Amino acid sequence: GEQLPWPVLRVMAACHSLALGGRAQDGGAVGDPLERAVLNDSPFRLGRNDVVTVIGGDEAQRDLKIHHRFAFSSRLKRMTVLVTEQDSTESVWALTKGAPETVKNFLTKESTPSNYEEVYKHHMSRGQRVLAMAYRDLGSTDTIASLKEHGRDAIEQDLTFAGFLVLDCPLKPDSKSVITELRTSGHDVVMITGDAILTAAEVARQVGIIHVKKSNAASHVVYELRECQTSELAESSDDDLLSKFSFSPLVTDTKTSENTFGESISLTPSNIRLVHEMTSSSEVSVCVTGASLTKIAVAAVQDSVGRKAWDESMVKNVLLHPSAQEFLKDLVPLISVFARHAPRQKEAVVHAFNLGGFHTLMCGDGTNDVGALKRAHVGISIISAPELEAKQRNASAKMAKLKAEEKKERKKKKSKSGSDTKSRKKARNAALHESLRQMREAQEELDEVELGDASVASPFTSRAMSIKCCKDVLQQGRCTLVTMLTIYKILGVSCLVNALVLTKLHMYGVKQGDRQLTTLGMAVAILFLFVTRGKPLPTLSPDRPPSSVLCGQALLSIAGQFLVHFASIIIATHVSLAYVDPWDPSMIPDGPFNPNVLNTCTFLLTVLATINTFVVNYPGEPFMEGLRDNKMLIRSVQVCYGALAICALEMFIPLNDLLQLSPFPDTSALSNEDGAWIPPALQEGDVFIGIVHTFGFPISMCALMLADTILAYTVEKSVASIFSSRSPDKTNLK
Repeated sequence: GEQLPWPVLRVMAACHSLALGGRAQDGGAVGDPLERAVLNDSPFRLGRNDVVTVIGGDEAQRDLKIHHRFAFSSRLKRMTVLVTEQDSTESVWALTKGAPETVKNFLTKESTPSNYEEVYKHHMSRGQRVLAMAYRDLGSTDTIASLKEHGRDAIEQDLTFAGFLVLDCPLKPDSKSVITELRTSGHDVVMITGDAILTAAEVARQVGIIHVKKSNAASHVVYELRECQTSELAESSDDDLLSKFSFSPLVTDTKTSENTFGESISLTPSNIRLVHEMTSSSEVSVCVTGASLTKIAVAAVQDSVGRKAWDESMVKNVLLHPSAQEFLKDLVPLISVFARHAPRQKEAVVHAFNLGGFHTLMCGDGTNDVGALKRAHVGISIISAPELEAKQRNASAKMAKLKAEEKKERKKKKSKSGSDTKSRKKARNAALHESLRQMREAQEELDEVELGDASVASPFTSRAMSIKCCKDVLQQGRCTLVTMLTIYKILGVSCLVNALVLTKLHMYGVKQGDRQLTTLGMAVAILFLFVTRGKPLPTLSPDRPPSSVLCGQALLSIAGQFLVHFASIIIATHVSLAYVDPWDPSMIPDGPFNPNVLNTCTFLLTVLATINTFVVNYPGEPFMEGLRDNKMLIRSVQVCYGALAICALEMFIPLNDLLQLSPFPDTSALSNEDGAWIPPALQEGDVFIGIVHTFGFPISMCALMLADTILAYTVEKSVASIFSSRSPDKTNLK
């Protein structure tokens, strides 16, 4: 394209905070990714001793020596460097860049265009980042040391406007789909950024944070919460400081009046409830800047402590003041975009969400996000590498295009054969391999990127450049939570069953053999292993898992299942005692183990109760793959159920002998008329003994085991349905 004017190139090349020491593909510079991108796009490269060397261009371009940097400040929203041109006069130049609305205050009237505000708002409203560039000739009379002593306030004045630096940052390809899924699953998503409010609002609209329904797209209004204009202050009360703020329509250009989009809404408790209803129905969206939020916090604190007790020194931490947080906790849920926020302001916003009862997840990529990442319940840091991201994006787009072409050719009923078709296929395969190579190289380079301060402050760090990690943490977290809850429930039910065996039933001489305990222990270990190998589902569910192991749902489920198993074991014990010789030495609690009907029935039902706890309590959908999809677990359970059925029906006697099981009594032999022994309980008309006498011991035992399984499953599903109707916890993601 056309060569940029030298004053513009000079600011682009030298006004940055980059340092030497990066990779060759980054121009040898380390620092802010956007500043690296600007430098790489210019005919300059950073050299040693802060010398910016020209590598192309015309004779008007010279090497630049950076003598001092007045670093960028989130409070000042600008930075300035002092440079001299090599092989030229010794004039010192002050080069400045920063937020357009801030830099404008330091420009000379002669150099400020009449459409200054209109131009930068035009680009911001299209989601682009805009920086204003300016410069000043400081002459050669003052030395660098004396200029540094004067300070930036003396230097950053009477600047000459050089132009706007417009940066178009493409959206990550999966951002919109991830945010849509998060919103669909019942999570609120907001944006906290240092960008301008117009830029942030447009990006939020593109990715779906500002949610606009198709039914009311034409009437949807984006409001900005700000201080009222001078003309509006007459209606506000001096006693109510918060009434000086209002929800005003966000104007995207200077030619449009606010009344075009709607009327302003004053900041009052009743209007907060009104705006909350409007945002809930997606009629409006609200944005706010860090400066406006700070002023609101100041007003809230002054209302609380009184104007006389207010001290200007409190402004620095006013957003974290208890009075300010008490007001902000009801205000921040209304807001979708927090723009032009400094690190302390980001931290205060997250704290306000926490105080309002939300569970917060913060995703950030820079040092400015450290405070908010530490304040959030869950902090995730991601890597910011625009060059690698662009490389991956281009390779992915090329692969998608090649696959679409291949699919299109396959759909054709008649395809040309011969060298032409083969050559096209060969070229397509070569291009596909090249794209795969580029993606592999980008991933390898990404693994070498050094982690920053955000990674130190965050419990989670993702080496991907996508916010998909937020969804991954939620999926893996839910899967882990329900798996641990399942393990505790299994342990709870098993411990209660074992306690029953070791207390009440022990008085009847119920014991378990060494081989029985070994087999049961191995089965439990294998089932535990396969339960923990369950994978999360690929999509998030709007349902919420239980929040604690000791929640009401878990405790009620454990109690209900134990009652079912308790009843089954007591019934089996009652029936078995009728067929046990009371003079058997093994009936003594401290006597030796000797297989009998009572021990056999108790062991079978204890094993069944253990297996049922795994099957019934396995969480499955909607938080992890279902029982049928966990192939190893379902096959192990099937083997266990099959082995129990074989033992109960006495289909394979060697297996019963291996497990030290006693043969069941033959009830048919007790019904003869030859004076055979008949259990006294049967003579007294006992129902359970009668059923066993009628259908036989093996069939009756299998029926009891089946009833135990069905009832335990019914109890668990009933408890889950009762608690699923309760309102879910509030979750908020930044």
